[in-house]
Amino acid sequence: MLPEPVLSVVVPVHDGAATLAGCLNAILGSDLERDCFEIIVVDDASNDRSAIIAARSADTVIRLAGRHSGSAYARNRGAEIARGRTIAFVDQDIKVKPDTLRRMLQVLAENPGLQGVSAAHDNEPVADNFISQYWNLLLHYGETSHGGVGGNFGSGCGMVRRATLFSAGLYDEWRFGSGGLEGIELGQRLEHGGHDVFLLPDLQVTQLKRWTVRSVLGEVWNRSALLARSLGYQRTRLSAPGDVVFTLSRASIPCLAVLGTAGLTAAFLPEPSIGSKAFLGFAVVVLANFPVLEFYARERGILFALAVTPIHFLVQFVGATALCAGWLMRDAVGDRMPDAATQAYAEVGVEMWPPIPRRR
Repeated sequence: MLPEPVLSVVVPVHDGAATLAGCLNAILGSDLERDCFEIIVVDDASNDRSAIIAARSADTVIRLAGRHSGSAYARNRGAEIARGRTIAFVDQDIKVKPDTLRRMLQVLAENPGLQGVSAAHDNEPVADNFISQYWNLLLHYGETSHGGVGGNFGSGCGMVRRATLFSAGLYDEWRFGSGGLEGIELGQRLEHGGHDVFLLPDLQVTQLKRWTVRSVLGEVWNRSALLARSLGYQRTRLSAPGDVVFTLSRASIPCLAVLGTAGLTAAFLPEPSIGSKAFLGFAVVVLANFPVLEFYARERGILFALAVTPIHFLVQFVGATALCAGWLMRDAVGDRMPDAATQAYAEVGVEMWPPIPRRR
């Protein structure tokens, strides 16, 4: 019988052939002894060569047939067969550094009361196109500015004690089938159960994915709408202030306040021209976003910051609209519910995995 590893690394993948090899090679290049960890790849109904690529490096490959079930479901299936006392979840498009896994294990070993730790995105993504640079730096800005103890368990690269993960009920696989916020929701449950989770701003990983305008806007819409509908804006902001949704939405309140004040003032002044109104609105938005734009200028130069400005405003507008849509859905329809079969089992007292919220 094989000895029990110290660490199990679970990598969920769906059509990730473009980045999976880089992800797995980086894990194999960790400065941990190879017999200290196992690699489990969960192929979530991929239509490309992901399973073949995984077979070259992983100790175990789980192939999920049928439809794509989502990252939360895939992570749970990997955790169920993990043998390590500690489990790390690394996304298919994340490249860990040689000391990432060792440092995460060291933090958990030195802090017995700490149950989970996650890494932030660095400021040097592999993809060099403009949108990838913009998006990765936005993630880096939020995570490094608002790291620390809280409920932000980063799914991109996070490590948790196995016993704590199972006692919390694993990832919520029925509400987060499309991925995105399942790590934050798990972090909230861990925090609610008295388990500290730590986002280490100085422990960073590299993004391998190539982003486009369409994929960024889709990610912002899905995250913002799901956060407002399922997790609650204020509660989540307290537990995971570094999430990109809050980086985008922090400027909304001062913008509305200044524009409202300007509108009231204009009622007592001569009618301004359309150009003056447009300039005032643009100036207010720039002023509200100044910390982020200053960060871009510091990292990539003033020209990059100027080029980013219209894209950032567009992304911000989509995020704000999605938040409103999520709040409307929450009020009109309510939170997402599990399928009928899962609810039926819960009603007769049969525990399903993950646990189902029960009405009082």
